[in-house]
Amino acid sequence: MRGLIFIILISFFAGCSSGDVWEGLVYPDRGNLLIHISPGQYESLEQCEAACLEILKSKNALKNGYFECGKNCKSGLASFNGDCQETVRGNYYK
Repeated sequence: MRGLIFIILISFFAGCSSGDVWEGLVYPDRGNLLIHISPGQYESLEQCEAACLEILKSKNALKNGYFECGKNCKSGLASFNGDCQETVRGNYYK
């Protein structure tokens, strides 16, 4: 019986995630921040960044574009005005 309880507890904790939500915003032209694309919500920063870079690539905007990924933002998508626990900004010049 103790073995079964141990397995259940391990399975429960292994399945738990941090509960963080990363939201992305992509700006194809960093000179015009009024035009942006929201790729959605992700469980990790890496997933958010990858989705943003894919959008920049599809828009041929790797050099001129810009993106942000915000963690646990209060107001939701397209509004990272200091309401996120963490915001990572990036672009791609390779």
